[in-house]
Amino acid sequence: LTANSAQISDLTDNRVVIAGSSGELEDSGNLTFDGSTLGITGSIDLSADIDVDGTANLDILDVDGASNFGADVVFAGAGGNITFDQSTDDLIFDDGAKAIFGGSASSPDGLEIYHASNNSFIQDSGTGNLIIQGSQTLIRNTSGHPQIVANDDIVELYHDNAKIFQTTGIGITVGLSSVQHNGNAAFPGITTLGSPGAGS
Repeated sequence: LTANSAQISDLTDNRVVIAGSSGELEDSGNLTFDGSTLGITGSIDLSADIDVDGTANLDILDVDGASNFGADVVFAGAGGNITFDQSTDDLIFDDGAKAIFGGSASSPDGLEIYHASNNSFIQDSGTGNLIIQGSQTLIRNTSGHPQIVANDDIVELYHDNAKIFQTTGIGITVGLSSVQHNGNAAFPGITTLGSPGAGS
């Protein structure tokens, strides 16, 4: 059959024509095309790849397999976003957006790390202890100078990059002075002791 046009009277405008079970031509309201937009109200079952060059606006996304994001990913929050910046390999939390470890989404009960206004917080909201464990633990200032250094057996306190205080096996040392847990003490140089009540 060769014809310039054909009309089937029971087809509806903008519906995609498909072959029925007996080979007849028919259409369905679940599949429409108006010349620019393909509308599908039923399910889609794809056994091959899908390539979308524009924006995919999905109300619900359920991924059962592996996912690969090759560009930035933004998780939009009510007060602050969480962004993975692909170019810098950074996971960025806006002010107020928290990284929470432990508990559940409805009842967080664990470790919170976040930045709010001018302050940064590491907060334990649980009932247990906040444990920082390492062979050497350092707390430094913004210049990178040590303020607290905790080794396996020694704790050191620094002032202006100079060690002032250190624990030892028998007590503590402050500069050249030492105080032992057995009550002995050594104070080289000049020692000034005020009388009780002095300065009151």
